[in-house]
Amino acid sequence: MSSKDFPSTIEEVTPEWLTQILHDSGALSGGQITNFDSELIGQGVGILGLLYRVTPNYSEGSSGSPQTLVVKLPVQHDHTRHLTRTFMFYEKEVGFYRDIATSSPLGTPQCFAAFHDAESDDFVLVLEDLTGGEVYSQIDGCPIPQAKYAVKAMADHHAAFWDSSRFSEDLAWVPRGWDPPMPQGVQQGVADAWPICQEMFGDRISERIRKVCERFPEVTTELMQYPDVGTTLAHGDFRLDNLFFNGPDLTVIDWQICIRTRGAYDLGYFLSQSLTVEDRRAHEKSLIDLYQSTLALSGIDYPTDELMTDYRRAVLFCLCYPIQSAGGVELVNERAVQLVNDMFDRVSIAIEDLDADELMP
Repeated sequence: MSSKDFPSTIEEVTPEWLTQILHDSGALSGGQITNFDSELIGQGVGILGLLYRVTPNYSEGSSGSPQTLVVKLPVQHDHTRHLTRTFMFYEKEVGFYRDIATSSPLGTPQCFAAFHDAESDDFVLVLEDLTGGEVYSQIDGCPIPQAKYAVKAMADHHAAFWDSSRFSEDLAWVPRGWDPPMPQGVQQGVADAWPICQEMFGDRISERIRKVCERFPEVTTELMQYPDVGTTLAHGDFRLDNLFFNGPDLTVIDWQICIRTRGAYDLGYFLSQSLTVEDRRAHEKSLIDLYQSTLALSGIDYPTDELMTDYRRAVLFCLCYPIQSAGGVELVNERAVQLVNDMFDRVSIAIEDLDADELMP
């Protein structure tokens, strides 16, 4: 156990600590965990945090006990830890489960424990193990029926927090996308990662995208800045690998990038990097229309011209995700490498298809 009152590595997790967590949350009404098995899961997916599936063994008399749990812990990679601290990733995900999860229309895993230490930036989450939903590989691309479910659910979530007074109350800790140190961190991250990206992506970088990447650090702040009006709680990493489908219902994980910004941010990120190029081209307009009409059902008017400008800006900005992942995050296996390559290719082509680079400040 560390000097804190919660574990920050799987080796520090003890049966006694887990027993107390489940008792305190009401998930275990009697007995105790005698021992447990753990396995690392989600490699190449949960690249900003380590996910372990824990299978507890219980003493006699235990009741209402989860058969498996997910324990999420910080990575130990120095460059990634610098990234997570700069962008408050661990602090924000703990805050989401503490203050937001139960008020979102989106499904989220049941949270049994959420702790964060500001000094060390260590954290731990003990979550429900999602075993019932359907999952799809982002490398293969999101099937269109599921993309429709995802866009509608995204819009319902955005509507619930659209210009919410809670952003000046209990959710005042949620940063706007343009609040320091967010733009400065992205600016530095892209600048540092770009030389590595040139080696990794090679001749797949078109001359048009190369110009965007070279100028990106100079205009990061302007790209991230939006008016305060019309903002909502964006997931920030709304991509296929983070979605579990149960028919039209979604359960969404990995809330560590959540920010307050325009709703088109999540939409642009999802459509440009979680759909294949062919599917995005064929269904992009209808999916954007679905997002807009779903908001309208909640009384929210997102004018088409404004939505499309925000959408194109979001696609342009979200080029920074594969760049920073390629150059600043530990890619733990071949799947992670393939995923980052696909994300870069898809968003690059989307930028060119939409002429989004015209919006460079």
